[in-house]
Amino acid sequence: MAVEDFDYLLPDSNAAWLDGRGDGRFEQYERFYQTERAGRADAFELETVNEAYALWAGQQPSVLLRMFSAQWFGRVLVAFFCVYMGSRAVPALAGAAPLATGVLLGSVFVGLRIFHWKRRKLR
Repeated sequence: MAVEDFDYLLPDSNAAWLDGRGDGRFEQYERFYQTERAGRADAFELETVNEAYALWAGQQPSVLLRMFSAQWFGRVLVAFFCVYMGSRAVPALAGAAPLATGVLLGSVFVGLRIFHWKRRKLR
């Protein structure tokens, strides 16, 4: 009775990694490998490249840390904070001074439209 190897079905297995499936580690290694191969065309050694990749990969920040330090993450965080604060402040202001709140919201809307219109015009 032959035992089949179903290791290739697991996305985190070595066989899946070598096939280029999974979490992108193979693509990362392939880019590193091609860069090193192009840079050391005359004295290329795979063992040296593999050791260098292990050192390089160990120095890279985690995926979560890279996401937190990304520029888009900060923008999204600021946008959510502004929406949250607006949802808390506008009802309180509208209860205290409805006319002033209406004028303020109207002027903010017109200002945003002008700002986006100018940016679109510059492109």
